[in-house]
Formats: sequence, C-alpha cells, structure tokens
Amino acid sequence: MRFDVIIIGGGRAGTEIGAALQKSGINCLIVAEGLSINPSKRTEFAACGGTLLPGDSVVGGGFDGAVLKNVRTENLVGTVLEADFFVLATGKFFSGGLASTMDGIYEPVFGCDVQYEPDREKWVNPDFYADQPFERFGVVTDDYGRVSVNGVTIDNLYAAGEILAGAVDIDGSAALVTTQIMRRK
Repeated sequence: MRFDVIIIGGGRAGTEIGAALQKSGINCLIVAEGLSINPSKRTEFAACGGTLLPGDSVVGGGFDGAVLKNVRTENLVGTVLEADFFVLATGKFFSGGLASTMDGIYEPVFGCDVQYEPDREKWVNPDFYADQPFERFGVVTDDYGRVSVNGVTIDNLYAAGEILAGAVDIDGSAALVTTQIMRRK
C-alpha cells in the first residue's frame, strides 16, 4: 500500500499534521496504537479522506541509506506500507514513544537518536510536584524537524509532539513538520 505520508502516532501532533496535509490534498495514513484523549482531530482527519489504522503499531521500517522507504505494522503482517514522507509522533514514555532500560533511553521503532541524562539518578527530582528531568528527554531533530539515527539525518523522517527532546511546543512542532512536508511535496 502506498501513501504520500505515513504518520506513526494518533495523538494531538500526529492528527493535527494528518488533518492539515489531508486537507491540502496530500494522501495520509495514520497508524494509531492507542486511544486518543480528544478524538475530534481523528474524526476530522477521516472526514477529509485520510486512512486511519486504529489499534495498530509500527514495528519497523526499511531504510535505503538515509531514506526511510517503508514500514511494517503489527496487525498487517506481510504488508509493506510505503510513503514519500514519514512522521514519528508517538509521544514519550506513557504511550511507548520512548522506552528505558537500566542502561539508557531509546526510541523503539527506528532507533532514533535520543537526548537524555546518562546518570539514572538524575532522571527524577525527589520533589514529586517539581518539574521532572525525564520529561525533557526525547528524540533529537534538525532545524527542519528531521530525526537522526546513529548521527545520520534521515531525509524523510520527521518527529513532532511529545517525543521531541526539550521543552515541547506541540503546535509549533506540528506546524513545522506540516510546512516542511508541504514544501517538499
């Protein structure tokens, strides 16, 4: 199956990007593993003709150098999903966008580079109500919103929303990625 854009994650950032692109005539697929707190953007996306795979998750992809060519999902066994552009909007820890081990923090779908504090003792603030350092951990992107894997920028794989490192501006990151894809499409 082929799409212009495949968005991995059906939360706020992913559905905002999908709805905006779909309205502009760019054919999008959203792979949305979990539920959405606010399903209105998913409804808007579907009403614009977008394809939604609820309850499914991307389990890997095929790269050709610094270009992501396709992804595979858990439920569509044997089916390869191809696109010109991909967006990673899977959130942080609670939604599975980031995972941790005793050795560090990683992005489980593509192995994107992640910014985090290597000293585990500094991951949390003992004051439960204070800002928590782990909330700022996330995927590293360039100025255009593209991720890197092992230090190599992936030309057509963007990230938006909570998965990003630092203080996250969900609307700003979604707008940046939307603009970049529309400019390149």
